[in-house]
Amino acid sequence: MCQKSRTGSTQWIEPATVPGANLTECSRCFAESLIWRLFFPGRPFAPRCFMSASARLPLLSGIPATVPIPNLLVVDDDATVRQQLERLYIQKGHSVVAVSSAEEAISRLGEEDIDFVITDIKLPGMDGVQLISYIHQNLPDVPVIALTGDSDIQTAVNVLKLGASDFVVKPFDLAAVDESTRVALEKSNVYMEIRHLRRWLKDRSIFGGMLGKTPEMHRVFEIIRMVAPTDMTVLVQGETGTGKELVASAIHYQSGRCQGPFVTINCAGFPETLLESELFGYEKGAFTGAEKAKPGKIELAHGGTLFLDEIESMSPVMQGKLLRVLEDQKFQRLGANTNIRVDMRVIAASNVPLKDLVAQGRMRSDFYYRINVIPIHLVPLRQRKVDIPLLVHDFLRHHAVAATKNINAISKPVMGVLMDYAWPGNIRELQNMLERAIVLATGRVIETVDLPDLAKEPQSKEENQAISGASFDQWMREQEKCYLAQNLAAFGGNVALTAKSCGIGLRTLSRKIRLHKLDLKHFKRKPAASRIDLAEEIEPA
Repeated sequence: MCQKSRTGSTQWIEPATVPGANLTECSRCFAESLIWRLFFPGRPFAPRCFMSASARLPLLSGIPATVPIPNLLVVDDDATVRQQLERLYIQKGHSVVAVSSAEEAISRLGEEDIDFVITDIKLPGMDGVQLISYIHQNLPDVPVIALTGDSDIQTAVNVLKLGASDFVVKPFDLAAVDESTRVALEKSNVYMEIRHLRRWLKDRSIFGGMLGKTPEMHRVFEIIRMVAPTDMTVLVQGETGTGKELVASAIHYQSGRCQGPFVTINCAGFPETLLESELFGYEKGAFTGAEKAKPGKIELAHGGTLFLDEIESMSPVMQGKLLRVLEDQKFQRLGANTNIRVDMRVIAASNVPLKDLVAQGRMRSDFYYRINVIPIHLVPLRQRKVDIPLLVHDFLRHHAVAATKNINAISKPVMGVLMDYAWPGNIRELQNMLERAIVLATGRVIETVDLPDLAKEPQSKEENQAISGASFDQWMREQEKCYLAQNLAAFGGNVALTAKSCGIGLRTLSRKIRLHKLDLKHFKRKPAASRIDLAEEIEPA
């Protein structure tokens, strides 16, 4: 817990050293310390809280002081039981996800932050005993309650030995289930707060709202971490809809300028004459219609960050004027004779390779090298399809209409369609498609989507034959094998780094390596890519 010293500074005191102290009393402070050390290694942690939970102040600016809403997972093949438990938990104010099999439960555990699981023992396919064992090995801080039709003592002992917090005998009393759930959640309160803070950090743009498991996206995240504390100019390149503005926003809000303005301008949205007045501003009477003075985007970005989107549309003349501002950090409004000093960081974005524009004479080489200090390249969604399920479920979890209609899942056939689509519009197109599907959905699971046929990826005859003869589960297993092979190759066969990149435990990764018969020696012959080499990124082509 935390306590103020006589000098007014704050120091961490172990709860065991304070009479009557309880770790759960300072669970929020304890959770904040873990999150701080995770995302800001090497920076000193100075927690601030009081003994009273109601007066406790959060350390990380903006963290909500409300009690986190537990996210509960109900697993039972009986639809009536699922509905009873779901109705009970919703009435208690919990967020609920209900599935009918252990396989679906494991899938949701990998895609969402689950705080509590209640599962039947007898399930089709993988049973509840195996599911409890899986959770105990991979998510030991998530409490589990088992539902069983057997009332003998040996069944209860076996279930508890597997890691369950409690068991309830069917037919059960809802009041007993509610009490058992309450006790289990109270005991895991600290871990739930940690997950809640992780969730908050992700939701509030620890990477600007970006999600990704691929090595390419992890490389982008690492560059953001390294570049954000500096004032270097950044150039973000990628196709339309890949999230370039999200990258710029993440850099700004993780930098020392986060309290300053984040000013954006789409250079393609203005003709050249209007673009100049929008950027530099103007004095009264500078041109016809200038009835009063107006500051430009550059002036408004003082103390913060200026984001120039679609910079490829800027003319060479305008590039020369902006180049002088970037070099001298001063400018003049249109119609003015005095210079105005400005302190800002510039982040530029482009939909096309700017090197080609330089070769074509459409971009000044000195301007290109001035903005291309730190390049970041975003891969299109068709090259990171393994992230599609993650993006889909995250979008469903945060969409207001989906929450109102209680839509929290997408069917396997529909997910197969999404994985087969080429996504020329990238993440923006995926979001628009989900918007339509949510509005038109009649149940709690999205069963149909409306996608054009023109963007299906071309496949060879052999691939089509293989896909037509395979089930969805077989296709998913093959995709998982390819994904693991790509990550192992990217990290030189380093199992620990690969597990961290994939977001799974070492045991889980080792089991999957054996399952797919992947030979680590093959990947260790390739150079590891666990370190970011900014020098290689910065070097102009």
